[in-house]
Amino acid sequence: MDDFPPRTNGNPDGHGAPGEPPDVWAEMLARSVAHLAAQLTMTQIRLRALATEATARDPFAAEAVRERVQSIAAAETGRYLRENLGEALVELIDVEALEGEVVAFLASPDQG
Repeated sequence: MDDFPPRTNGNPDGHGAPGEPPDVWAEMLARSVAHLAAQLTMTQIRLRALATEATARDPFAAEAVRERVQSIAAAETGRYLRENLGEALVELIDVEALEGEVVAFLASPDQG
């Protein structure tokens, strides 16, 4: 994320460096979001495979995995969100509300 120019950087529209078209900044942001989405998707697939394999080998593991997810979510979601968002986005997003939504989602009986 260090490649992103500061939010204002002296440019009245608040995007990019002075004289840099806003679409350059938007393209950099779109590429970054796409890259993060790809990383998240790969991680989700790997974790789904791990949990599926663990529960296939031990049917009782499903509840243990669900409980562990909920425990880790309650303890670590806020820290992970802040690390993953970065300082600039933490200032723009209600992290506490997002944290509550993530924890509630992972605590719902349909997840796991």
